[in-house]
Amino acid sequence: MAGMSATSCETLRSFWKPKDDFVKTLNLPDWVLESSIKLRIFSDFPNTVNPEDAMPEDDIASFANQSRVLLAASPAAMRDIYKMAGCLDGSELVGIRGNKLTDSQEDIWYGLCKSGAQDTIVFKVFEMGNDDLYRLYEDELTKNWEESKKNMNSNPDKAVRLATRIVEHEPSHPGARRLLGSLYLKAGYCPGAIRNYRIYLRILPRTPEKSRIDDLIRKSCKESLIPKKQEPKEFSEDLPTIEESGN
Repeated sequence: MAGMSATSCETLRSFWKPKDDFVKTLNLPDWVLESSIKLRIFSDFPNTVNPEDAMPEDDIASFANQSRVLLAASPAAMRDIYKMAGCLDGSELVGIRGNKLTDSQEDIWYGLCKSGAQDTIVFKVFEMGNDDLYRLYEDELTKNWEESKKNMNSNPDKAVRLATRIVEHEPSHPGARRLLGSLYLKAGYCPGAIRNYRIYLRILPRTPEKSRIDDLIRKSCKESLIPKKQEPKEFSEDLPTIEESGN
C-alpha cells in the first residue's frame, strides 16, 4: 500500500463532530474538544509522522462511530498505546482479540475490557509497511520512554526532549502526552500543556485524572482557554527552558 509523506496531513484528517450525542456522554471539558492551530512550522522529515509535534490535535486523536480514532505508525506502538489507554468505558484492557487492516490505511484493533465490554480503537496508519518506523519504535522509542520517565523530576528538560521525540513518531502515545502536559504546566507554558492534555484526555476520556487536570488547566491557563481567531498563516513559537525541579 502506498505511503503518505509527512506533509500530507490533510489526507489524515478525520471528520468528527465534537458535539454529537456520543461525545457528550464522555463529559469531556469544552477545551478538550477544541483544536488549536499548529504550535510550530510543519516541515518534512524522513520517517517522521508528526515533525516538530505540529499536527492539529484532530488529526492525532478524535472519535468516530463510538470509537477512538488515533494516529500511529508501528504495530508495536499500537499495542502499547492500547494497553496504556485502556478501554473507552474507563476499565482496564485485559486482552486484545485481534486486528483488521482496511483499504483506507486503517488498522482496527479489538479489545476485551475488565468490565466485560468489548472495545475498538481505529488506528490511522502512517506509511503502512514502513519497516524503518517499526524498528525505530522497538529499538529506540521504547527506551526513550523509559528514560523520559526516569528524568521527569531530576532533569525535566531532558524528559521533554525525549517525550517530544516519541510523539513526533507516535503522536498518540498517551504516556508521553501526559508527561509533556505535566511538565509544560509546571513551566507555565500553557499552549503546550493544553495541547498535550487535550490529546491525552481524548485518548483516556474517562481517566480518574480528568477533573484534576481540568481544574489545574483552568486555574493556571485560564487566559489560554479563551478562543482566539485562527491566523491563516503558520507560525513558529519558541519553547521555554524548563527549570530543573523536583516534586
